[in-house]
Amino acid sequence: MNLNLEKKDILYEELHLRHLNLLVDLKNNNFYNWFFKMALINTFDDLKIFISDLEKNRYKCIIAIENKRIIGYVYTYPINNKKTCLIINNPQIINESKNISKRELTLNLIKNSINKNNSNTSNWFISSEINDNVLISCSRELGFQPLQETILWEKQTSNNDLKCNNNYYYEEIKKTNIKEFLSFIRSNESIFIRNLLDLDYTDIYKRSDKGCGMIKNNEGIILGILKDISYQNKKVYSLIKGELWDSELKNILNNVLQNLLRKRKNIVIKSYSHDEKLNNCLTDLNFIEVRKELILVRNT
Repeated sequence: MNLNLEKKDILYEELHLRHLNLLVDLKNNNFYNWFFKMALINTFDDLKIFISDLEKNRYKCIIAIENKRIIGYVYTYPINNKKTCLIINNPQIINESKNISKRELTLNLIKNSINKNNSNTSNWFISSEINDNVLISCSRELGFQPLQETILWEKQTSNNDLKCNNNYYYEEIKKTNIKEFLSFIRSNESIFIRNLLDLDYTDIYKRSDKGCGMIKNNEGIILGILKDISYQNKKVYSLIKGELWDSELKNILNNVLQNLLRKRKNIVIKSYSHDEKLNNCLTDLNFIEVRKELILVRNT
């Protein structure tokens, strides 16, 4: 596979403070503020090379420059504490180019993000909308393989709280049950995904907030709710269902999600496409499907 083919008149560089003159021309203040933050992070990352015993930052923003103009960027960051697994966000095209197609630009942004982060990185994740043929095609060309489909849900209308079976109860994630919760997450993922993500207690703690927790009965955890850090501008909570499921769970899940919606506005719920029982339950609870996504992975 040749990863070195790219247009000569397009530059791909890590965003640094030396690019401030390019940021001045950006019309969009949101882009300017975010780019400025990433320029500081990347510059500081390089400075740490001169400081011994400090771990290298794995948060990267790669920009594409054409005629002294930023035309696109891609953002990568670790999704586990060991930093062996990085996620590549969907490359963004912010200015059209006459010299390079969207596909070529997307391909080169992903390729350069891999080259810049290649040290000690075993696994790469890309989450693509199911019908984004450009991103999927570029990912496949660079060695990514489809892993699984997920569904993003939003609430359509509110429900009344439902009476719950006393056999089921809800717990927030805390120090006393985080070991049990991590074991539940691991046991309900395939061995392949478990090894790719390589999560530990620190990862669960980072992803936990007041909206995260678990539905339990006397036998253990039945369903988990965990914040998904794969999204920059959305509050996404993943539902992880265990092996046990019955109709009574719908009532307590309704109450838990209603409470989550009261605490966190404009949230999105995420589930696996293959989880038919859970997805039917969400439909019954007036959640509507926003879109499907395809997770692609590259393992070295």
